[in-house]
Amino acid sequence: MKIRRNTPCTCGSGKKYKRCCGRIGAIGPAGFSPTPDVRARMQLEFKRVEAKEHRRRLMQGLGRPIISLESHGYRIVAVGNTLRWSNRWRTFHDFLFDYIKVVLTPVWGNAELAKPEADRHPLIRWYRKVCELQKAQAAANPGTIYSGEMTAVMKAYLGLAYDLYLCAHNAELPELLLKRLRHHKTFEGAVYEAFVIGAFAKAGFTIELEDEGDSTSSHCEFVATHRDTGRKFSVEAKAVTSASRRAGTTAEPPKIRGYIHKALRKQAKHERIIFIELNRAQTMMEGGVPDWAPQIDQELAVAEKELTIDRQPAPPAFVFVTNRAFMSALDGADCTEAGLGCGFKIDDFMSRRGFPSIIEAVRARDRHVELHGLLKAMETHAAIPSTFDDRTPEEAYSLDRTAPLRFGETYLVRDESGQEVPGVLYGGVVQEQEGKAYGVYRLTDGRSVICSVPLSDVELASYKRSPDTFFGVLKPVSKGLKTPLDAFDFFFATYSQSSREKLLEFMSAWPDIESVRSLAQRELAQIYCAQMATALWTQHGSPGGAPSNLVA
Repeated sequence: MKIRRNTPCTCGSGKKYKRCCGRIGAIGPAGFSPTPDVRARMQLEFKRVEAKEHRRRLMQGLGRPIISLESHGYRIVAVGNTLRWSNRWRTFHDFLFDYIKVVLTPVWGNAELAKPEADRHPLIRWYRKVCELQKAQAAANPGTIYSGEMTAVMKAYLGLAYDLYLCAHNAELPELLLKRLRHHKTFEGAVYEAFVIGAFAKAGFTIELEDEGDSTSSHCEFVATHRDTGRKFSVEAKAVTSASRRAGTTAEPPKIRGYIHKALRKQAKHERIIFIELNRAQTMMEGGVPDWAPQIDQELAVAEKELTIDRQPAPPAFVFVTNRAFMSALDGADCTEAGLGCGFKIDDFMSRRGFPSIIEAVRARDRHVELHGLLKAMETHAAIPSTFDDRTPEEAYSLDRTAPLRFGETYLVRDESGQEVPGVLYGGVVQEQEGKAYGVYRLTDGRSVICSVPLSDVELASYKRSPDTFFGVLKPVSKGLKTPLDAFDFFFATYSQSSREKLLEFMSAWPDIESVRSLAQRELAQIYCAQMATALWTQHGSPGGAPSNLVA
């Protein structure tokens, strides 16, 4: 039977056939055409691959993926164009613990371990504390893969190992960076530089490290190129060290003007991005704003007016201020970190004055989509992956091997009479508080039933890590609307797919319809969704939450 283009798709997605399985073209021998069932199955496979990639990116970021396989009892991992292997790596964390020792060299590490405790390199002191934690956790979980609390020192040590891997896997690992890491005085600055490189790698930028051995001219740390837009940035990283009176637990206010001045004195071939680490204790104020943010914002406003470079007005730059508070309290369990993105003489990036309308905020975000993506990546991909692929730790390492719930699979369910019958799962939601999944199943006779199934602790943990892919396909789960731009994105996810004709139909009663009638589809969709978001936000008001330029 011919399926009409505007009828609901047979795969149960809820979309029109023309926008779902009907979009799949067919090229092949004459006399054969895939049936609607086959097309639906292929569309499902597309969605499953999409979900796997979404889950992988959620854990690994947007850069080069972890490339690994098992062979003859060994785990093999690619780092750039180099292969490393071991028969002891059961998790990605195992690999990272070995990797940092290899790149900094066992000779250097053993020489530091031979020194008295007070004379040892800071990284070796981290290492000893990490070993003590590992021994205590292993004793409580003999012979098994276990999970433990991510303490501050564990996050610092494992985070550096991951950043070095990201640097080598996505660009290169220069010997000068390793040399600075091995030296007491330059160690903290080098740790932060590795962190910044890792942030750009996870955000999907291409990274070209500058030749720091070239002393003929000053230059920034590296050039970051956005893979989609091709826009290039010269990136400089500066860190407040633990020797500063403004680091750690201190009553001194944060100051970044001097670091901005030093960064802007460097020669830059492209638009500038400056990263500055505060390295201080912090408390979070109402709305999730760190206590240092208002002071930094005020200092930037003054510096914009007064700061000069070689007696000339300072050039513009995108400024990212981070505070990895756990780095100044490594003996604790608090792993708090926060970041702030702002424009230095760039008024339309995270403007402190706001925007006159949502559509203006949307257009400003589009003008700097690369920087907004960087902020989002810093928030979304802050965790260190523990698996080598797209699986969550619960899926990869748990002894609970319960078959996962997957759209398109057949399960035995009870119909209205209580009889067990086969049904294909095609819709569902998870009620986390109840610990249940409610599924919609299509029976062989075409009827649909809704059945609930209790979820194990492992399944619930897996859902919390990646709720959008719990059913094996990408099914976005609402995370709430914290900002007006969230409201815009909520509407745009739907209406960006509407045709230009349909959007004009929706807007036909607008008093200024003639002024937008000639616009392209995307701009029409943006204007329509901005109007919808404005109405929603005006009606319900802000539910609170951190400003959109903060990452916590």
